[in-house]
Amino acid sequence: MDGQWAVVVGAALGASGAVVGAFTTWVSARLQTRVQLKVAELQHTAAQTAETIGRKRAACSDLVLAVDSVRRQMRKVRRHLREASDDDPALRAEQAAVHERIREAQAAEWVLRLMLSDEEQLTVTELTDAMYASHEALMADVDAWLATARPGEPREPSDAPRFSGTTAAMQSRMMSFASNAHDRLYSHSLPGTASPAIQGEPRTEA
Repeated sequence: MDGQWAVVVGAALGASGAVVGAFTTWVSARLQTRVQLKVAELQHTAAQTAETIGRKRAACSDLVLAVDSVRRQMRKVRRHLREASDDDPALRAEQAAVHERIREAQAAEWVLRLMLSDEEQLTVTELTDAMYASHEALMADVDAWLATARPGEPREPSDAPRFSGTTAAMQSRMMSFASNAHDRLYSHSLPGTASPAIQGEPRTEA
């Protein structure tokens, strides 16, 4: 009986060990699966965040470049006034080009706004408001310049004083917008990314 009992006990212990081993393997596999799912979830979230940041970066770049395009086109109109030309088709073409550049900036603005929270909208508003203020000032300068003589007659040169008084504020808003975008979408979103060194003060338009 003792020998038989030993066999039975040994078999029971062996079976118990097998059950415990199977249970341990199942628990380990379950934990591993949960870890893998969590890692996959984090990777997916990180990929989505990176994609969102990339799109915001591109939209910010598109807007500031579009506003700069408006600024450069308005300078062409001012140059026309400085050269004291008469009321020729070139002035009307230059003004029409300004309006076209503004429409492009508006399109870029709304693409970006769709991606931003309410708190992030302020810098966009400040930038576009500065652009519109410069444009309104330029239109007032053109109207005043045109009123100095009848169509076809030469006019005295004008420095577009209203517009000239807005250029510094517009450039300042462009720099502020770019700095804010860098803080939100480069420095803060990607730890370890250093801000680029500023090479000098932005040049003020003459």
